[in-house]
Formats: sequence, structure tokens, C-alpha cells
Amino acid sequence: MQVNFDLVTDLQQLTRRDFTVADRALVNPTNANPILDGEFVFVDSAYKLIRASTGSYAWCVFMEKGRFDVQALGKLTVLQLGHYEADTRVFTSAGLTLGGALKISSSVSLDDQTKSGLANYDSGVIIGYVTRLPANNGGRLRFVKTIG
Repeated sequence: MQVNFDLVTDLQQLTRRDFTVADRALVNPTNANPILDGEFVFVDSAYKLIRASTGSYAWCVFMEKGRFDVQALGKLTVLQLGHYEADTRVFTSAGLTLGGALKISSSVSLDDQTKSGLANYDSGVIIGYVTRLPANNGGRLRFVKTIG
């Protein structure tokens, strides 16, 4: 199984929280476009997780695709509070620069699927900053999340 998100900083300092997903089909690994680790999500008006929209505030999913407990409970763990540095595959590379600001984009293409991930900042909420470019990091974007 492909790992899409790896923390560089210590997990113990972060606040993790489980939320129910708005659409349980999104945690089914056989779904055509399931939610993945490293994807960004937020809550809807019913306080249930949905994919984050472009330019919005969001939390990163911290659970692997296909976990049976996630499927049974219909809940995902997110990194809700705290600053962290991580490597991710869920990003759009256009315009990224070392030290550049990042935002959430709901149109990140990963393995022929559309995800909510990181993109070069042009408007909306700044989620964090690039600390290592994919060309120097095995194809993964390293970033520091500064909001939250």
C-alpha cells in the first residue's frame, strides 16, 4: 500500500481527533475515489467530514486507506491542532518554491483521482510553507503546517 503522508515532527505534540464522515462510501477502499491519508478535509454544517474546498481551512487525514475500523465506524482521524512538518504525495507541483506559501486545492490529481491537497498559494487561507521541494525529496513535498 502506498503511503501518502509521513510526519517528520513528533506526533505526541499534536492534537488528533476522530470525526464521522459525511459519506461513508468515501472510507471504503474499493470506492472509485476514497479519502486517503494526507488528504485535507473539514466539517460540513452537520459537523461531519467532507473533502476540503479550495482556499479553505482544513485538517490533514492521519489514517491509511482500507483500515477496517475506519470502515466499520465511519470515522477518520485528523491532525486537528498543532504545528507540524510532514512529507506528502497529495499536492500540485505548479508554482511551488522553497519557503513558498501553501493553500488547499480541491483539484489535486493523484493516481488518476481528484483529491484535496496542497498547492501554491494565490488566495484564501495560508495553511503552511514549503520546506523541501519534491525534486530534492523523492517526489514528496515537505511542508510545515503553521495554522491550527
